[in-house]
Amino acid sequence: MMNELIDVMEDTPDFQTFHLDGQTVVLEDFMEIEPGKRERLGRLIQESRIVIGPWYVMPDEFLVSGESIIRNLLKGRQICREWGVEPWKYGYICDTFGHIAQLPQIFKGFGIPYSILGRGLNEHSVPSHFRWASPDGSECIAYKLFDDNSYGAFLVVLLRADARKSNEDETKTAIREHVERELSRSPYGIGLLMDSQDHARIRPDTGIYLDIIQELFPEADVKHVNLEEMGQQLEAYRDVMPVRSGELYEPGKNPGSNYVIPHTLSSRYPLKQANDICQALLEKWVEPLVAIATLRGFHISQSYVDMAYQYLLLNHPHDSICGCSIDAVHEDMKYRYNQSKEISLQVVGSILDKELERFGNTDGGSGGNLVLLLRNPLVFPQRRVVTVDIDFEPQYPCQFQEPFGYEQKNSFLIFDHQGHEIPYGLVKIRRNYKTFVHNKIEKVVDRHTVSLMVDLPAMGTAEYKVVPSSQPSRYLERMSRNRRETENEYLKLTVQDNGTIRITDKRTGRVYDNLCSYLDDGEIGDGWFHVCPVEDRMIDSQGFECAIETIENGPSRTVFQVSQTVRLPRELIQNNQSLQRSNDVVPVLIRTRIGLSQGAAYVDVETTVDNQARDHRFRLVIPTGVTESSYFVNQAFAFVRRPTGFRLETQNWKESDAAEKQTGGIVGKRRDDGTGLAFISPFGLHECAAPDNEQGEVHVTLFRSFQKTYLTNGEEGGQLIGQLSFKYALAPLTADVSDADLARLQDCLQAGVRHATVKIDAAYNLSAPASHFELSSSDIHLSIMKRP
Repeated sequence: MMNELIDVMEDTPDFQTFHLDGQTVVLEDFMEIEPGKRERLGRLIQESRIVIGPWYVMPDEFLVSGESIIRNLLKGRQICREWGVEPWKYGYICDTFGHIAQLPQIFKGFGIPYSILGRGLNEHSVPSHFRWASPDGSECIAYKLFDDNSYGAFLVVLLRADARKSNEDETKTAIREHVERELSRSPYGIGLLMDSQDHARIRPDTGIYLDIIQELFPEADVKHVNLEEMGQQLEAYRDVMPVRSGELYEPGKNPGSNYVIPHTLSSRYPLKQANDICQALLEKWVEPLVAIATLRGFHISQSYVDMAYQYLLLNHPHDSICGCSIDAVHEDMKYRYNQSKEISLQVVGSILDKELERFGNTDGGSGGNLVLLLRNPLVFPQRRVVTVDIDFEPQYPCQFQEPFGYEQKNSFLIFDHQGHEIPYGLVKIRRNYKTFVHNKIEKVVDRHTVSLMVDLPAMGTAEYKVVPSSQPSRYLERMSRNRRETENEYLKLTVQDNGTIRITDKRTGRVYDNLCSYLDDGEIGDGWFHVCPVEDRMIDSQGFECAIETIENGPSRTVFQVSQTVRLPRELIQNNQSLQRSNDVVPVLIRTRIGLSQGAAYVDVETTVDNQARDHRFRLVIPTGVTESSYFVNQAFAFVRRPTGFRLETQNWKESDAAEKQTGGIVGKRRDDGTGLAFISPFGLHECAAPDNEQGEVHVTLFRSFQKTYLTNGEEGGQLIGQLSFKYALAPLTADVSDADLARLQDCLQAGVRHATVKIDAAYNLSAPASHFELSSSDIHLSIMKRP
């Protein structure tokens, strides 16, 4: 396609403008194959005949972080400048599956005053030209594409004429009708004809059609130009244009290709999980640590950071991160995520290893004294319970066993920098455990995993001293004194007979009951859409037996485990008479760990599903008890409120409204008094629903298993057979819990803490907690801190 483009534009000087689909990644691809044609292509770009930018790749807006969207545009700008031009000043989002509320503000930050879009709106909702406003008031002048065939609308007119072998008069009639329809959508006399698509080649005969249009509309000024000229002409009408605010998320009404396509949010969950993990590493650890290390004289080459981002961004095209492509595409994505993650971990490890150099030879020291170093990358201090590993050398000097000689444990105490003893719970022991010390030398240790309350400075390091104890180091105080129940200063947690949980908010007296059950239904859809078969069966996990265990109960933390085996239809059975879920069932083990820590105003949950069933959808059910008719979710740089349920008036539309919609990992409901319940997930969960019912339920789609992929006879990759893990928190809300508080809680879940143990002499004095940077304003949320 690129070779043909260059040839046609060089041979046809009258062919004035070709827009390269708003993306610059194609330039990298082309240069890998045809490096000798850089000069020819560059000349056409610098003459503004081939228009490039503003994106690196056209991303999905709902599934990537705000910082990733910004990095994408930065990368696009960089590549444009490498080709000697400024990026196109049009926000080209023609094929994205709905649009976030804050995108006009992001465009404004890049000096992009215009956008062109199709999905998420209908022709009956807005005219062709309107002002799109973000919650902060930033605006861009937006153009709404045709519902019918979207940004290939005029191209399809020409293709149909070609296919019918239309004579000249028939072709002119079709063109006239299309132009008149386009002009009817605009009160300003400015229309746009798009003879393009992301799958379309250049049309060398474009000049012929321009002449036909001019002949049909002799009074018109017919131009083949950079689309920015349309935006500039529309500036004169800005003040009289209607304004549309916030996210654009309507289903498609009229025939054509204008679907919003909502269920890509839940396709191929492991890809979403890997993406969020890589984003969190770069945003919460790599970028800020590299900046601080540079200030302290330890330079990390920017190439490492850029390379980690390069691999990540290459997975962000809307048909990639959305999980709606063929298996081969998504197998390539796994490799890129692994590369991004490994580079990030190496950068973080190098910086943290450098910090250990102040201890000198870490193999020194004697007597079994250690320093436990804890690193918080976030810009606010935290007082929280952490679960960390302490690595002891074998034959630790102080050990004990319960009488008369059972499991052997190391006997040690932990102190903070002020000399206060910190009680801890011993979670597990791994003897003869192979690990790597900071200089990458393999070492065999006895690893003791403990939970303890710590104070972490904002974006800094805290030290705790681990010293041998000649007496047995037991802490007999327990958080839980009742089976299946525990509490702290804020909450009471109860595990019920059917495996669901009850949370009582001691601050408000509100009770949230029957939380954490699961619903399973059939799936005949694909990566784009969830569809249930007509003969479906919805299965509720509350009908199955469960086992309830207490697996941790120390002075600062209690963890329960609920194990439940549900029997699900093995697969979808399709024959020439019916389509239905099989009567043959398979066992699917669900193991859920539910934890409550001292000082936490939330319950933390980790669920593992051993999926052995095919062709089904699996959802988490959270009855909030809040009956208000709205719910909230987060997305890039914003929280948005939506009505519960779905739009019943869309039942006869081409694409009916789905209850399932986007979340950035946070979804919840509030009462008028500010109380309520929020679900907060750090990684991978981006589809939620809030049906209209008396329980005020919130549903979170954990995963969908499907076999259909585009232009194949079905593939295995979308079935997700095997173990899938999900982490989230449930946080009862009080009136003073802000959106920023929930965003910071998600930050904590995403970032965690990093820790190391270092041998020291007994005389070593702990350093006071050191903070590099603190953001004290309670309602400001930091998205990233990085080098300029």
